[in-house]
Amino acid sequence: MRIRFIRARETWPLRHRVLRPHQELEDCDFPNDRNPDSFHLGAFEQDELVGIASFYAERNEQVKGWKQYRLRGMAVAPELQGRGIGRKLVLVALDHLEARHADSLWCNARTRAAEFYGTMGFTSVGEPFDIPGIGEHYVMSRQVLLPAPPAGG
Repeated sequence: MRIRFIRARETWPLRHRVLRPHQELEDCDFPNDRNPDSFHLGAFEQDELVGIASFYAERNEQVKGWKQYRLRGMAVAPELQGRGIGRKLVLVALDHLEARHADSLWCNARTRAAEFYGTMGFTSVGEPFDIPGIGEHYVMSRQVLLPAPPAGG
């Protein structure tokens, strides 16, 4: 498995398959995808893209931190979930965010993903909320410079 930087458009097929299957592929073109401070990571097994995550310089008033980044659109091929791919994407991103002098990372975590984010050092901020057509979410955040969580969650 290798993690590398990818273009925003390369995330669309996996975003569509995992996160937005009932929408059009073009709906996977998220705001901020092409901002100069944004970056996208892809996880590859051989030459197949099996995991993605996007990161945006974006503030959330519920989150502490002066230089915040948002994690959005993280997805792993369903048949490979639970194998540490998402964890590796987040760890690579944290190293990159540290180099960018970011101090916090936040996301809108789907309810079913909240436990995963908890194992990565994220904590919930505020009350759960609903995104119409997608479901219940929690704002979750963590400091970029927290110690890495132990292997295996």
